[in-house]
Amino acid sequence: MLVSLLLSLSHGSDPRPGELPRTPPAPLAPLAPWNHGPGTSGGGSSTLAGETLAKGKLSYSLRSEFTSYEDTSRAEAEAIAIAEGEFDALESAWVNTLTLAYGLTDDLELGLTVGHYAGANFIDAEEDGGGGAESATADPSGLIDTWFDVKYRLQKGPRGHLAWLTGIKLPTGKDDETLDNGEELEPSSQPGSGSIDYRAGLAWSRFLDARTTLDASGVYTIRTAHDGFAVGDRADLGLALAWRLGEDARAARTWTVFGELSGTWLEEDVERGEENDSSGGTTLWLTAGARLRFGSTASLSLAPSLPVLQELNGEQVEADARLALTLACTP
Repeated sequence: MLVSLLLSLSHGSDPRPGELPRTPPAPLAPLAPWNHGPGTSGGGSSTLAGETLAKGKLSYSLRSEFTSYEDTSRAEAEAIAIAEGEFDALESAWVNTLTLAYGLTDDLELGLTVGHYAGANFIDAEEDGGGGAESATADPSGLIDTWFDVKYRLQKGPRGHLAWLTGIKLPTGKDDETLDNGEELEPSSQPGSGSIDYRAGLAWSRFLDARTTLDASGVYTIRTAHDGFAVGDRADLGLALAWRLGEDARAARTWTVFGELSGTWLEEDVERGEENDSSGGTTLWLTAGARLRFGSTASLSLAPSLPVLQELNGEQVEADARLALTLACTP
């Protein structure tokens, strides 16, 4: 169905000689292999492209993403825990990733993503059974799990570029961060979840005209259980429209502005067969960003995002804003 939808959207032709080269084709984005609740990840300029690297080409992408959350004091967290049984809050999350990609053929691209997660002022509050609450804090940080990805281009022609995406996540990240009372954080709040996960999806890209491009992608991630805890599955959708400001596509420096609507759905976490009612939900992000392209080999993107919809299950802290900075290079 998704293939049919993407194909039905596409009309026109591939870029003609002299039109804007897509420089560089972005490696398969990490799509947030970590998970710390709706809105923590995912992201501005996160829509994946249907294009693949040329055979023998190597590309890398450095991405820094900062997300801030609504202010929640320790006393407020404890008050909510008394009413709800438990409550978690986070002040901010900062994720830095490095993605390497290699064109095995003109239509087959391999990718590797590693990175680091740093959370600030995490609060874990629980009802104590006597009408009060106990709480503990942490600043969890460490390496995230490693993703290995494959992108295969199914179509290139008048209807644009359509690619199939698939990947596997290995539990190489830090998964033993503790609160200040010595208790270990749940896997959903760790830099690494400790589980082996899988994802698959589609990405589509085409030129609307010589200066305008449209990208759409959808990816579903299957989470597996580790030590009796399963972080909820997730689905990521993105639609992005970009427009080059200058007439000369081959100028030494060119600016592009873009808008993006992206969404993340998260299933509830499950611990030893019991669902966590205050986990999972849906978040929609609206992004307006700019990209500076240096010649034909590198680009720098700045993408601020605001949440336009947050339908979260139970009691969860909501995101305020997100900012992503990405440097992509294909030597």
